[in-house]
Order: sequence, then structure tokens, then C-alpha cells
Amino acid sequence: MKINKIFALLLAATLFAACSDDDNDWNNGNATVSMGQTEISVKENKGIFNVPIEVEGTQNGPIRITVEVAETGENPAMDNIHYYVTSKTILIPADATSGNIEIATVDDDDINETRTFTVTITKVEGGSIGTNAVTTVSLRDNDSAFYEKLQGKWKLEGASPYTGNYSWDVNVIGYEENEEGYNQTLYVTGMMGYAWTQATLAYNFDMTTKKVTLSFVLGTMFAENVGFTDGNFDVYLGTVNGNQMVTSGTIDGECSEDMKTITFDTSKVLYFFLAPAGSGQLSGNLWDAIGNITMTK
Repeated sequence: MKINKIFALLLAATLFAACSDDDNDWNNGNATVSMGQTEISVKENKGIFNVPIEVEGTQNGPIRITVEVAETGENPAMDNIHYYVTSKTILIPADATSGNIEIATVDDDDINETRTFTVTITKVEGGSIGTNAVTTVSLRDNDSAFYEKLQGKWKLEGASPYTGNYSWDVNVIGYEENEEGYNQTLYVTGMMGYAWTQATLAYNFDMTTKKVTLSFVLGTMFAENVGFTDGNFDVYLGTVNGNQMVTSGTIDGECSEDMKTITFDTSKVLYFFLAPAGSGQLSGNLWDAIGNITMTK
């Protein structure tokens, strides 16, 4: 993430230097620049999200837009504390009609009311500022809801019976409140060291015991169309019982009271079974396996 931010800042600086040498390169058509949305609401563990900017009218050259952020509301969000802006200046090429201000949220452990801030277009080179120049962003708390609190960055560790110990930086993601799957299913990305892997977790909160259980769902796809030396394969979660491959059931994990440690059933090993891409039929081969799984936040 830091690399992307630094790269973006360097790119913005390069574009500034390149374009400022000749102001005649800017668009001189009748273009108006406005915010694409007046309001945006995201969870504080969202990570990176975009605030859209739109261009209307005639374009025959690039347009450079500068924004400023400001605290607002009864519980204001503060720049570089509750969120980070990758760059407050963007360049929209002549052949494009929109751009984005990239913002990354900060996921803290505090239980708080929704924090708010504004993103305002303050300067346009190559166009004029439209009537809708402000987007109000709301950062909703995720720490009072266990399903949401579990989402974010974790360290997953375990041991393979074939290749030794593993330690991966992973990310737990889930659904928004208005989506099917909310409070039911989560996903772990980044296992095996690849961001494109995705393990399905069943989420359950027991109202009686006040305990949260997360379970790897066996038989679900972990990765699709992965290139191996013997061809391309889909990868499915499973386990073994004796010499039999098992692709039904779960491997359960229990969360600590502070929601910062998840310990999975040490009697079971999670296998990554291979199936020829698109076939849905296990080949009998595997990518690897991992047991004694723990996740810490």
C-alpha cells in the first residue's frame, strides 16, 4: 500500500512538472468538473475506496483538479489520523470523463460514533468548478459489531505436513449490511502468499455463550484456473479422513474475547485439493496443506 501511495505521489509530481511547462496543453474547451456523489458512506475497515469526480462539456486537452479535505459534523474525521488521501491532485486526460480521489481508511479498535469529513474541489486547470463541488464522507464504526470487527488485516500461521511452517499476512473481508451473506460469511484472502486466493469462512455468533466461531467451509473454491507444471487447476478446500479426501463439513475456529486471536481445530488439517480447471472433479493431487492454524490481529 505504501508503494502505491509513493508511486502515485511521484506520478502526480511528474505530471505537474511536465504539464506546467506549457499551460497551453490544458483543455480550453467548455468543461465543467463536479463531484460524482454528494455523499459516500464506508466502514472504517474498508481500506481503499474512491471518491469520484466527473467532467461534463467539451474536452480537447487534459484537466488537472485539486481537492482539499476538511473535518465536519459532530464527530469529525481527521486527515492522516482516521484516513489517508493518496493524492489531492489528479489529472483527467482529454479522452476521459471521470477520475477518482483515492482514500484509505484507518481501522482502529475504538467504539465510536460515525466520523465525517468533506472532500471539496478547490481548483481546476482546464475547466471550471461545477455546482456540486463537495462530497461528504462518513466513516462508520465497525468495532461494535463482531462480524465487522473481524474484518481487516490478520497474521495467519500454521504448519504444513509437507513443506514446513507458514506465516502469511492475510485480509478478512465480508459483506455490507444490505447484502446477502452479511453476518453469515467471511472470506480470507492472501493465503499461500497470493492475494488472489480466497478461503470461505462461515461466521456464527452464539447469543447464549457470547462466543464467535469461524469455520473454513470445505468443498468451496479457494482459487480458480491456477497454472501448475501439469496444467491449470482450480483449488478447493478440504481435509482427509484416513486415505479419503473430504470436501464437506467445516474446520472450526474459536475467537478470543478481545477478537484478536482465532484458534482452529488442531485435530484437523486444511488441504488445498486440485481439480482440472473448469471440471469440478478432484484429480487426487494437492497444492499443499496446513494445520495448527491460528490467526492474530
